[in-house]
Amino acid sequence: MRHTYVSAEKFILSREFYGMKLGLENITRFLSSIGSPQTAYDTIHVAGTNGKGSTAAMLASILRAAGYKTGLFTSPHLVSLRERVRVNGRMIPRRSVTAFVDRHRSELTKRKLSFFEVITAMALAFFQRSAVGLAVIETGLGGRLDASNVLRPLLTITTDISLDHTEILGHSLEEIAHEKAGIIKKSAPHLIGLLPDEAERVIRKRCQAVGTPLRRLCRNDFATDTLRNRLDFTWNGYRLNGLSPSLLGGHQLQNAALAVRAVSILNESGLCASGRAIREGLSATDWPGRFQIIRRQRQPTVVLDVCHNESGVRALVDSFKTSFPERRAYVIVGFVKRKPHQAMVDVLSEIAATFTLVPLRTKRSLDLKQAAAALDFHNIPTARCGSLATAYRRLSRGCTGDDIIVVAGSHFLVGEFLENHGRQ
Repeated sequence: MRHTYVSAEKFILSREFYGMKLGLENITRFLSSIGSPQTAYDTIHVAGTNGKGSTAAMLASILRAAGYKTGLFTSPHLVSLRERVRVNGRMIPRRSVTAFVDRHRSELTKRKLSFFEVITAMALAFFQRSAVGLAVIETGLGGRLDASNVLRPLLTITTDISLDHTEILGHSLEEIAHEKAGIIKKSAPHLIGLLPDEAERVIRKRCQAVGTPLRRLCRNDFATDTLRNRLDFTWNGYRLNGLSPSLLGGHQLQNAALAVRAVSILNESGLCASGRAIREGLSATDWPGRFQIIRRQRQPTVVLDVCHNESGVRALVDSFKTSFPERRAYVIVGFVKRKPHQAMVDVLSEIAATFTLVPLRTKRSLDLKQAAAALDFHNIPTARCGSLATAYRRLSRGCTGDDIIVVAGSHFLVGEFLENHGRQ
């Protein structure tokens, strides 16, 4: 059977039937059967609760600006699953998705690979066929048992550790850190962002156990100017001042500092990324849905953010207050189940003029009636709406060009907005 792109995509998505598989045996055997493509190029492996996708995207952009043919694997996607697999910024072509399924469908079916295992294997194989020199690989969930943890990386990174996916990763920062620390390898230094002390202790212990150096981003390495979205960075006496990342927000400046620190470590290992490449790469990073501001003439400003846990919502709210001081927004939210919904609403209430609850296009969507009854919206006017499209249309009709609409709470929701209303 020869596939069209639509049927190939349908096959990949159908692998969700097998649910989430934590463990490496299945994907390791499959990759071995196709020649272990992940060994054909150098890799950087990135884990973390928040910030790992942004950091990975910025790091890949810098490496590309430095002249390296660079792969980038991230998750989840917003509109198309092809977004997850990029080479030099371009999504995997439809024909390559189709060819992968045509070539390996029988084996994928026989081995019952899950959706994420299939996507991971497809990315690693595509990077080999594209002859990339480097690939930046983001973990899907956790790290220790994540399907991406089949690499022999040059560098491993933990961006941040906070509470999320607690039903799988554990209910404490120490337990979650233990899962993230599973990507640490003896052959590669491990870089951490500004982690909570209890999480850093777990990472440090793991590095000592496997005999790999621990490298840290320190607060005195960098200075930020959130009002102008500027970053100054210093390492080994070398200064880079006035870096201007394309991604907005104080949290993104910290992610940018971590990406720069990663480059400094990679340069020590023989790579060559100049200050100019760092500057150009940060300013050229394309990573939609992360405090993305959309302005259109005579229409309300729209802010999109995929934040889906309390820490992520805090980053959104802090960025909003910096970008729009003393302002409030009409907030459209949609949540998946098993999240700290009340804590997220508590933080969002700091900027909300109204709340509109909408369903997500997934079986994991939180029931609106249940949410409206269970959550305290702090006396902020709150409504339920049957769809994002209807909610946005109704709010837009009542808004002026001076108003602000925030769409937040899930990748599903931001992806739906971008699919229906386009980018800037």
